[in-house]
Amino acid sequence: MKVFGHIFRKLDQIVDGYIISHEERFFSSIYGYEDIKKLLMRCIFAKEPTHVLLIGPPGCCKTVFLLEMARGLDNKAYFMDATSASGAGIIDYLFENNIKYLLVDEIDKLQRKDQSVLLNLMENNMLIETKVCKTRKKEMKVSVFATCNDIAKISNALKSRFIVLQLEEYTYDQFLGIAKHLLAKIYGMNEVLSMMIADAIWNSGSKDVRDLLKVGKLAKTPDDVDWVVRTLQRYATRI
Repeated sequence: MKVFGHIFRKLDQIVDGYIISHEERFFSSIYGYEDIKKLLMRCIFAKEPTHVLLIGPPGCCKTVFLLEMARGLDNKAYFMDATSASGAGIIDYLFENNIKYLLVDEIDKLQRKDQSVLLNLMENNMLIETKVCKTRKKEMKVSVFATCNDIAKISNALKSRFIVLQLEEYTYDQFLGIAKHLLAKIYGMNEVLSMMIADAIWNSGSKDVRDLLKVGKLAKTPDDVDWVVRTLQRYATRI
């Protein structure tokens, strides 16, 4: 897999005496879930297509896993948001492009008839489209990685093709760790301000990592933090 050569040129990097594994670098924006990172790396490099479904509450980094894969797997992966996708659109893209990884965010938003497109692909390595006047087929080995908020909306047949991994909600200490890691990486924020933002968001009733980023964009001083969180809490539907 030459496409990944630039990612794993060195299997290990040493920073301040700590060995950083390749999965930690590949999923560098995600805090915790070390065992899931390792398992996903094995699925990515499996010889045969391997399909993984990430489920869990909003804000537990399900989508971030897919986005990191889309970034790291270059043109061998295709990321799609199922809220705006259709079976016809999926079929057209797959017939026109050769990919190894299909990344589907919120797969439970796909209608049942559109889920059947993925079922055939995952079960038989065969993409099939049947119309009134013609049928077209394409054999392709594609690993499907997906996220889901409501697993009851996925057909049992499709669900059975996945390795299903449930991501748990972060604890308070983990949420603080995420804030420190993520806000420093994205906004260059210091640890004190990051902790203040995480604490304010947590105490507002939210455990969503995306809320850390929303407030992190706007709060530049300690005085900003409470004001931004209170204002968003008062007028927005979240936080």
